[in-house]
Amino acid sequence: MPVKKAKDPLRSAAVLKVSLKLSGDSPQYQALFRGVLRDYGLEETAVDAYIAAHRAELEEAARGHDFTGDEADS
Repeated sequence: MPVKKAKDPLRSAAVLKVSLKLSGDSPQYQALFRGVLRDYGLEETAVDAYIAAHRAELEEAARGHDFTGDEADS
């Protein structure tokens, strides 16, 4: 099964990080997040800056599990 690539990897990583924080960070989730950063070629500082600029939107997306930004996918 092919993996669906995110339209906006930075947003996807930011939603994931916010979601992990909301659900109670754990070492397993941190490993997942680090893998996402590696796979998307992102730096955590860029994700943190994106979160700072879009926190409310990202928290809403994290609660609704909309990682891709596609409303139809949520």
